[in-house]
Amino acid sequence: MVWCVLAILVTISFRVWLALRQRVRHQKNTPHYRRARFLSAAERSFYGVLHHALSSDYIIFTKVRLADIIQPVSNGRSAWQSSFNRIVGKHVDFVLCHRSRLNVVAAIELDDQSHAKPERAQRDAFVDSALAEARIPVIRFPARHTYSPEAIRSQISAVLSSGTSASRQTNPSNSPHLHQA
Repeated sequence: MVWCVLAILVTISFRVWLALRQRVRHQKNTPHYRRARFLSAAERSFYGVLHHALSSDYIIFTKVRLADIIQPVSNGRSAWQSSFNRIVGKHVDFVLCHRSRLNVVAAIELDDQSHAKPERAQRDAFVDSALAEARIPVIRFPARHTYSPEAIRSQISAVLSSGTSASRQTNPSNSPHLHQA
């Protein structure tokens, strides 16, 4: 009788071990990632217009991390790390760089409806402030169905040539939001 119980326990233990082994093997073979859409449809459309309007003068990069274009001012390791942590997970939609020197000329944000939410407005204010401290102008355009390359070129040129602070404009139907250091 003891041998029968022992044989049943060994058989059950072996089957449990096999099931666990197959489960682990299945988890190892199951993908953990899939390809994501790099740009939203609105971002892709706007990029095409930006490229058409500005590619002769600038190189346009998309979805650039703040930590790749600005860095904390060193005020001790702890303060530096805290400042870095605030920017490392954030990005801007587009960055304009000088064609030959590849230095950052401006950051461009495409603002859809989500930018009206309080937490997003707070994030935008932080990004604008951080870029202003680094003396990088931020140019905000409201998301639309169509854009005029000539109008975009003109509005960006006006901000870049002004050299002074441009205030946030309140009428998104006619102009982009402009914010410059």
